[in-house]
Amino acid sequence: MSELEENAAPGERAYVTLKKMIIEGRLRPGQSAQEDDLAAYIDVDSPLLEAAVTRLVADGLVCQGAGNSRRVAALDRKYIDDVYQVCKALEVQTAVQAIDHIPTAAIEEFSAALEGIRGDVEAGKPYPVRDAYEHLQRMFIKYCENDLICSVLARLQDHLARVRFASRTMDDREWLHIEYWVMKDELDALRARDASRLATTLSAHMDMFRRWILQSWASSYTTQDSKAPQGGASAG
Repeated sequence: MSELEENAAPGERAYVTLKKMIIEGRLRPGQSAQEDDLAAYIDVDSPLLEAAVTRLVADGLVCQGAGNSRRVAALDRKYIDDVYQVCKALEVQTAVQAIDHIPTAAIEEFSAALEGIRGDVEAGKPYPVRDAYEHLQRMFIKYCENDLICSVLARLQDHLARVRFASRTMDDREWLHIEYWVMKDELDALRARDASRLATTLSAHMDMFRRWILQSWASSYTTQDSKAPQGGASAG
């Protein structure tokens, strides 16, 4: 193994470890991301730590400030609004470009998944809706032939995961009940191969979720004294 390869492994581990700590809230919004401060959390040579933080700046998870200062990106209403506006644009385009390539069997598989959880939804236990939404997302990505859109959407997943993790204490049952019936409308658009209807429905879906999470957001999460989140979040 070359010296470059030997150094790459711990460098990659440092990047992945720090990213996970940010997503899970162990590195708090606004917390210093300077090398000396991060060294308390991870044992890695300074150049590799610097490279890892530089990658996190490029990802948008760490912000570069004045005087070369670096801090963990904010996790506030503006951040959430920004993330879901981008998510909406990308997901709608992914779905529109996938709709003509999705096999009928795959659409009916999604239909069966929705029917399979209808009883839980009507009984006031809509938690499986989260899995159904992820099923829908995976289907769009699988059959979208625009690799660039899929690549950019994949990079957004870290930000979405960060918001979902932070919002785990929210009671999302009301939203999940609504989301179930919205996905029924999206299923109808898929069956009709109606790209315009699907785009309109998905766009409204994302707007509704963005409004819900912003209204439900616990602003105290962004303070250093608040506790780490413990529960489970919705789709979107």
